[in-house]
Amino acid sequence: MLVSLPLFTVGLFGDDFIYLGIVAGREAPAPLANSTFDLYRFIAGDPDIARPLMQKGVFPWWTLPELKLAFWRPLTSVTMAADYALFGENTTAYHVHSLLWYLGLVGVFALLMRRTLAGAVGALALLLFAIDDSHAVPLGWWCNRNAMVSTLPALVGLWLHMEWREHGRKWAAPLSLVALAVGLTGGETALGVFAYVLAYEVLGAKGPWRQRLLGVAPAAVLALVYLAIYKKLGYGSFGSDLYVDPVAQPLAWLKVAAVRIPAMLWGLLLSIPSDLTLMLADAEAITVLVGVGALALVGGMLRAVWPHLSEDERRHSRWMLAGALLALVPVSGTIQGDRLLLVPSLGGAAVIAMVLTHVWRNRARSKGWRVLAGAAAVLAVTHVLLAPLSWYSTSSTMGGISRGMARVHQLLEKELDVATLPNQRVAVLTLPSPNLSLYASIAWWAKGNTLPRSWWTLSYAYDIHRATRTGSNTLEVELTELRFFDTLYERVHRGAAFMLKQGDEVKLDGLTVKVVEADARGIKRLSYTFDVPLEDPSLVLMHWKNRRLERLAIPALNATAVLDYGSLPTAQGPAASVSSGPR
Repeated sequence: MLVSLPLFTVGLFGDDFIYLGIVAGREAPAPLANSTFDLYRFIAGDPDIARPLMQKGVFPWWTLPELKLAFWRPLTSVTMAADYALFGENTTAYHVHSLLWYLGLVGVFALLMRRTLAGAVGALALLLFAIDDSHAVPLGWWCNRNAMVSTLPALVGLWLHMEWREHGRKWAAPLSLVALAVGLTGGETALGVFAYVLAYEVLGAKGPWRQRLLGVAPAAVLALVYLAIYKKLGYGSFGSDLYVDPVAQPLAWLKVAAVRIPAMLWGLLLSIPSDLTLMLADAEAITVLVGVGALALVGGMLRAVWPHLSEDERRHSRWMLAGALLALVPVSGTIQGDRLLLVPSLGGAAVIAMVLTHVWRNRARSKGWRVLAGAAAVLAVTHVLLAPLSWYSTSSTMGGISRGMARVHQLLEKELDVATLPNQRVAVLTLPSPNLSLYASIAWWAKGNTLPRSWWTLSYAYDIHRATRTGSNTLEVELTELRFFDTLYERVHRGAAFMLKQGDEVKLDGLTVKVVEADARGIKRLSYTFDVPLEDPSLVLMHWKNRRLERLAIPALNATAVLDYGSLPTAQGPAASVSSGPR
């Protein structure tokens, strides 16, 4: 509870506004969800739904019409709808609700440790899990609550499975399946707990192989049935670089998983934020080497203390380490980040606790043990001493994003005439961070404001833009250093495999965008042609300047306006953000 307190300063941000708008019953340009039981299906892969949302800025203009990011999370959807029904827009109450889920999760993990690693190792594992800074985002980000809602009942299922297998309590077997199934209704994250069931039966359970296969069979059948129904109902992803569906795109998934899994080992084993690896997009070999090195380090330390472990400690450390690694597989379909480590950290905390405890107990044995003790001290610093600071840092980043959005809305209220807004087209050329670019119109709508006739954010690129007027109603915009659609935020709605090429056009009602120039690095220049002259009062052209949104000074024909961001609205730069996309 103490480490989570800074998160109570965080309001809503990112995808939270989409779900707030849905549960609040805001009138949307197109259906965003089938019901309050199905909130996470707002990008359904239907062009007829996508185009009105592109027109109103809920999706950017370059969205792939067939884009699909649809996830079956009815239990989580119900908890979010209940939040609004009970508390309105009181986000503090939302955070209290999330904290209760987290405390329940910590409590069930305590039961699991008592069952498997009772004593100093289990107590330390419980501490490491409870203060693990990778849990800050699932706890503090309203829409990412699905990670806890799915993990808690599934973890109860794992505990019941062990009650059945370790102590012969047959009544626990059907209850285990029920709990695992309930976890799946919370979200796909529960599949990671199934990895622990498999790892336990293969590496931890006692008895002959036939008995172990029979032990894992019910959970395996449940997982396969779930996946079949999931795909049959049309859930999954397509067209985005944020999510790669391992079932629909196995080769593409293997390619990204080979980088994403080692990247997440940074956070899991070293407690170094996995999100930092996104800054090494051009040096993926470093990401992989550090991740593999982290596994080698912890594995080597575990091997060094192996002779000093009891038979039960060896048995449980085997399957918990294997389960933690296998649990990375289901979440590797999306871009790496610490927010994905909730389930892997179950086994990760146990293994790190095992290593730290036994290195400490044997620290005086030899010079070699002193080296191990030094490595263990580093792990203790990152996992224990720095964890609370990381919780605070994460909450500061999230809070900064939330406050930045509020600031943009204050500026919009000053610049826009609400009375004439339904007949106007708002075109925002630049904003100072991708989060603001992606969610400005969504948050405006979710708060109950009237959307304009059209809302287009023309660019997410964080670079100096050169806007040249080439016609009465046309602007050509060129980047100085970077390229359009070169970042993850820009490729959330259209993956690199589906990227626009030179000469391609995107036509919306009142706006046509054409790729004018592209080179080996990507798209350098775009033209925006409106259906009215740039001076027409129905067209509002805006850009970020002097720490505020201002009307664009319309350049003369063939003249160029240099659009420089200047100072940012908050202390956070464009990279200081939490990964986007439906959580």
